[in-house]
Amino acid sequence: MKKATLLIFFISLGLTSFSQNTTSLDKEEHLLDGTSFTFQYQNAGAVDISFTNDSLTYKWLNGKNAGKPAQTYPYKSTKIDSGIYLVNWHEPDTENFVTQVYNFNSNSVKVSVISKYGSEIPFLGFQSGVIEHVIRN
Repeated sequence: MKKATLLIFFISLGLTSFSQNTTSLDKEEHLLDGTSFTFQYQNAGAVDISFTNDSLTYKWLNGKNAGKPAQTYPYKSTKIDSGIYLVNWHEPDTENFVTQVYNFNSNSVKVSVISKYGSEIPFLGFQSGVIEHVIRN
């Protein structure tokens, strides 16, 4: 009986050791609230973006989307490393899902967009850009 109890104890201990723990990726974080900046895509124009109250607002300054109204969406973020953040948001009205990595150490941004995901011809795009005029409140 003692051997069976001991065996069950060690098996349950082993199972709990390998179970996944909750990480910062499992919860919504809004680490960039109070931050705004401009970033210039290599081929697609420039965007002003600001993060406030768990949402981001962006407006195209030039390029093919210039002149369109500013857009606001809830966002999620996580800190990858010192000065480096992974951010994503969903644009249900345009069927876009956007993921961006901001590196404030090198003032660069990497972007992945799944665009028009509900259409017959969805588009996956990658872009890079340069971050300028960072303001942190």
